[in-house]
Amino acid sequence: MNDDTKVHGAQPMNTRYTATDPPDGDTTYAANEPDRPFWKVAPLHRRDYGVLALAYLVLTSIYLAVGWMIVSWWESSPLGEAEADANRWLEDRRTDDLTHLAELGTALSNTETKIALGLMLLPLMLWMFRRWHEWTFIVFGLFLEVAVFGTTAKIIARDRPPVEQLDGAPTNSWPSGHIAAAVVFYVGLAIVIWCNPRFNRVSRIGAVCVAIVVPAVVITSRLYLGMHYLTDALGGVVLGLTVLAIMWHLLLKPDESQELAVPSEA
Repeated sequence: MNDDTKVHGAQPMNTRYTATDPPDGDTTYAANEPDRPFWKVAPLHRRDYGVLALAYLVLTSIYLAVGWMIVSWWESSPLGEAEADANRWLEDRRTDDLTHLAELGTALSNTETKIALGLMLLPLMLWMFRRWHEWTFIVFGLFLEVAVFGTTAKIIARDRPPVEQLDGAPTNSWPSGHIAAAVVFYVGLAIVIWCNPRFNRVSRIGAVCVAIVVPAVVITSRLYLGMHYLTDALGGVVLGLTVLAIMWHLLLKPDESQELAVPSEA
């Protein structure tokens, strides 16, 4: 048997840059950097930053174009008026208890919440995965989402719904940054858990439930508080999922070009 080319325990994660420790104690090595300590292995290379810059430009251009069409055409159409009526319907059904619940729901995706959770995840993910990829997947995804959302919301001056707003925000209505961030963070965390074999089935199912429930709560809360139209919410969901797809491709997608050698009989 030729032991010089043996690779153990391949995981469904990107193995281009680092080494990880699977549950059975074996080690999966990247062929190009097998001996570097994991904390010295950058999760992104120069080419990847170029991809992120291009993604920002393309996504921002798309969201600016869609936002312009919404403001110029959609809002004055019968469908746009029906969308505003939906916000008025929610306003008519506000109660003190529901408002309190909505404030708690929207707090799940507040900036302070994401910063605190991101800082908590850093040492935990480094300890569990022995690499930067999973944490970078979520945090850089949030950076990309904020960049696209922030630029778009500053340029596209879509007013908030024609109801009393029960929360404050420094930007305009299109798209929803709260909802996009909720998708990136909670769905992204579920992707990390689902794709790593060290987590059991119960953990994976629980993570998927959180990834569905929390963004749904944030969407409902933002609509109830009068901060967004339904189209803003949909725009936030699409932005979050698109950002995750880009970050998955850069950081977690198994590298098909990396051929893992298998033991062979002499």
